[in-house]
Parts: sequence; C-alpha cells; structure tokens
Amino acid sequence: MTLEDKLRSLAIEEGSVRAGIARRETFSEAPPSADMRYLEPWANAVVSFAVTTGTDWIEDYLGKVTRMVMKDNMHHINHEAYRIANVIANRLKEAGFKAHAIIPNGLYRPDHTFGKEIPDHDVKPPLSLRYMAVGAGVGTFGWSGNVMVPGYWSNVMLGGVLTDAMLEPDSLLEETVCEKCLICAQVCPVEFVNKDRKEDVKVTIGGREYSYNKKHADLRCVIGCGGYTGISKNGKWSSWSTGRINLPDEDEKLPEILVQLRNDPVNVATNRNLAFGKRGVLDRPRENVKVTCNNCMTVCSGPLETRKKWMNLLFDSGVVELDPDGCEVVTRP
Repeated sequence: MTLEDKLRSLAIEEGSVRAGIARRETFSEAPPSADMRYLEPWANAVVSFAVTTGTDWIEDYLGKVTRMVMKDNMHHINHEAYRIANVIANRLKEAGFKAHAIIPNGLYRPDHTFGKEIPDHDVKPPLSLRYMAVGAGVGTFGWSGNVMVPGYWSNVMLGGVLTDAMLEPDSLLEETVCEKCLICAQVCPVEFVNKDRKEDVKVTIGGREYSYNKKHADLRCVIGCGGYTGISKNGKWSSWSTGRINLPDEDEKLPEILVQLRNDPVNVATNRNLAFGKRGVLDRPRENVKVTCNNCMTVCSGPLETRKKWMNLLFDSGVVELDPDGCEVVTRP
C-alpha cells in the first residue's frame, strides 16, 4: 500500500466520508487563498477530507424545537475534523515528513478583520479548505459556492493537512452533485446567497474552470450567522437569531453596521458577542458556541424531496423572539 493509500484510508478509518490528495501546483491558477505557502512555505501537498455532520438533528433544529442539537453537533464536528487532521499529521511526521493540521474554520488573514475597512467587503481564510477539497477530488462546487460531496451534498465539514511530502495527487471529481434547485438561496434570511444575482464567480483549479453564483459580501453572512439578525423578508420565519435589523442592499455599508452591532448595549449584554472572532469553535467552550443559521448547508443534506421537506419545515417553524425574562420563545404566525 502506498503512502497516499495509507493516508486516505486513515482519514476514512478516523471518521471521514471521503478523502483525497492535491499538489501545490494544482492551485497555480486559483485565487490567493489556495496558496499553501501562506501557511507553510515548505508545503507541497494537502490531504483533504470531509466529515458528515449527520442528519438526525436537523428536524429539531429547523423545526424550532431546540437549537442545542446544532450547537452540540457543530462543536463536536469541528473538534472531530481537527482531531482527524492531527492524526493524519502525526502519521506523516512519523514517516519523516513535515505536516500542519489546518484549523477547520473561523480563522482569517490579518488584513481582513471583521468590522474594519475590508477590500471588496470580504474576508479570506489563511487557506481555503473548499479549494483544497475540490482540488483533491473530495467534492465539487454547488451553485451556492459550498462544496458538495457525493452522497452527502453540502452537509459536511472540511478538514485538511499540509505536508512537504511529494504525494501523488488524485483526479478532480467528474461527478456533478448540484442540481441548481436554489433552495439554499430561499432559506438564507439575509440573502447572502441570492438567486437574483446573475453574476458568477469563476475559479480555475487543476486546469479546470469552475463557476458558481457570486454571493453578497461575506459580512452579510457574518452578521446573519453571527446571530445579529435572522428575520426573513416576509417576517414569517427566522433563523434562531432574535436580532432584528434590516440590512441594506449595499454591501459597502456592512462594515460600519457590524461595528454598530457589536457596540450595541443589547448585544454586549447578551451572548451574541461572546464567540465573535474566535477560531471556529476551537478557542471557545461549548457554552459559547451560538449557532443560529447555517441553513444553506443544513437543508442541502439529501435528494431534492429531502431539501424541499427541510425548506418547508423551516418556513413553517415560526419566529424566535425573546420573552420579558430574556428567554428564547417561538411564535408562529
């Protein structure tokens, strides 16, 4: 068995559902956040993998029974992805190679700081695990830009390990997973994923050009998934956020709005600010993990009929509000 086979098998044995390998040159035409050398100048290859987040918690989460199921799941899966990355990294080190386990999410380059003037009003990770997964044949882009894995759709957490080993790369995924149902856009309360935007993002990985819908600025999702707002435009349903603010269509106004939200006494007094700016969930205890959305990934966890079921469940789930005692309650129009 080759080293490549051993690494892929190890990822699966540890709990991944799919794993692959890409070389640095695979991303020679890709955006800057696909440059492995930003993290490690010696990086020659990446071992990429996907961990499913499961589906047994989705009904209670989208149906507004409890958000704790998502909180527990997100905390566990983030740590699990990082654990698997460290297991792979240790195996590479034992074989005499350098290795770097990549933090799963929530870490951004220092020149892209929330709430400050941001070029293109966007934020960039040190290394894009999405690009790594596509380049390693683990998955491919969906219409939303989320990575989709055969059999698991976009309901996955990605992980990866950099190494100086000159590993043989895997082929790009030939299979098309996304059906362009656009349900991901319909369940986004802040319209970060927006079906009315006609512009595409084009990315070249492994010599192949990929395209997916150009979303609004990342700060729109930061404000929504960060829990600062979550009400739908028609007011009939919400995410698990009790925040209420109508975001402007102009993305360039978002940095200033985020600063105002973070300084708002209501947000300072609640737990909306507790986990902001942390490294995913790795730098915070479970009680400080406050997940309110993630709808675009959560609904995309099965065939079309499953996606429609989750969408309709969310639309019928009502609105989360705070009662006079500060407790979350669900009201249904």
